[in-house]
Amino acid sequence: MFKSLLPWFMLVALHAAEPDMKAMKEALAANAEAFETIELKGDGTAVKFEINLGAKSAEFDGNSYDGFRFRCPDGIEAKDFVWYFNAPTSWGNWYIIPVKGEAKQAFRDWLDADKLYLPFDKSSEKERTRILQTLDGSYFKAGEEYIMWFRKVGDKGSAALRGIAAFAKKNDSWDSPDVEKALSLKTAPVEEQVAALNSRGGLILLDNRFFERGYAEERIDSAFASIRSTKQMSNGLFVTMQTFVPPCKTSPSLAEIIKQHGAPDFIRSTDEQDQVRKHMNDKAMDDDEQNITRNYYDHFSFEVESDAKDPKVLRVGTYGCDFADLRPSNSGATYSGIGIENLTVFHRDGKEVGRAYYFLDGSYKPLFITVPPPGEYRSDKQVLISEGDGKWKWENRFPDGNVARRILLKDNLFNGDAEGFHENSKTAFKATYKDGELEGDAIQFDEDGKEISRRSFKNGKAVKE
Repeated sequence: MFKSLLPWFMLVALHAAEPDMKAMKEALAANAEAFETIELKGDGTAVKFEINLGAKSAEFDGNSYDGFRFRCPDGIEAKDFVWYFNAPTSWGNWYIIPVKGEAKQAFRDWLDADKLYLPFDKSSEKERTRILQTLDGSYFKAGEEYIMWFRKVGDKGSAALRGIAAFAKKNDSWDSPDVEKALSLKTAPVEEQVAALNSRGGLILLDNRFFERGYAEERIDSAFASIRSTKQMSNGLFVTMQTFVPPCKTSPSLAEIIKQHGAPDFIRSTDEQDQVRKHMNDKAMDDDEQNITRNYYDHFSFEVESDAKDPKVLRVGTYGCDFADLRPSNSGATYSGIGIENLTVFHRDGKEVGRAYYFLDGSYKPLFITVPPPGEYRSDKQVLISEGDGKWKWENRFPDGNVARRILLKDNLFNGDAEGFHENSKTAFKATYKDGELEGDAIQFDEDGKEISRRSFKNGKAVKE
């Protein structure tokens, strides 16, 4: 959640060595017959495919590759390659190469599929990668053959690759609805969509004891729209979509919802949100936002009057972020957060013990609703160590537990030394923060301790030399 807030030299990433693309391309092209052939059309017609990965594979540098190949059809002028696939995570990497000629830069990005599409997907299937993707038609040459390869990275689960592909009318800004339309993708019933989203909020909406079917489907559609519109920008900021939230006609009891479906993932009053707005000098809340408490179940908030004795749901909001990320583990001290909400929550043994906004967020002064007690709080390989009085250590750790990166905080802001280490324990970088911003020299070292780069910063900005 916080990785984008740090300079590139402070991000600790452990990656397997990438294969030699030129040598790999030559090896796969020489064994092209190992890849099943599909026939694509140049008239925009989408073609379905299903392949059992690994039934016959090509080998390179100790790795197995499989997928499909196709010959680029005529008539692809002013068209892009568009496809959707559902693949096992045990075949975890994919790309495209020409059988002849040089392997050029191809795919640059993709869209994670948030909906299930028939007949390719099943809500019961686990360990799957589902992707919507496009490639500019200028990459292709009519009559030439191309290999779409997947690399085996494990043995877990089914090896079935299912999907659909087409050469469709060119689009300069492909998004999920555009790809769905180009491929004529049919979405699964809403119950299966909710199951795939693993959404308690969606299940509550589909419970006819509480909500009408039409209202439920409309709010679930709104949640998918919110998910698709929520994007993190390269500068760490977020963009999302705000939509009108219609009132709920059935006004179900929140107590009954909790009785049937369990406690919310997170609860927040508009009084708290008002504190955050005032802290950031934002505009005042609208009148209809006053005296409301939101009970969040993953992508949905069930809104009630804050001072009601038996609160009824007034309306259901939708969010691109997943508030289930804030649910605590049953034991230990942990922390978790939602970047778009600028929110960090601390837990101990299943209970919330701290809540902060704009914490670990550069020079923004954080707002603590509740200050967590001193001690260690973990989030995967990251550890926040509170020493009290606004003093912290923020560490990343290698799988063996050794420190990979450490940053000191004072007054709840980055203040003081920041340092990183290679896996051999030698220093990887040194830097200094002042009031949340880089200040002074930031130095990188190789694994032998030799300095390889040095940059100077003033108020968080690089100083031109």
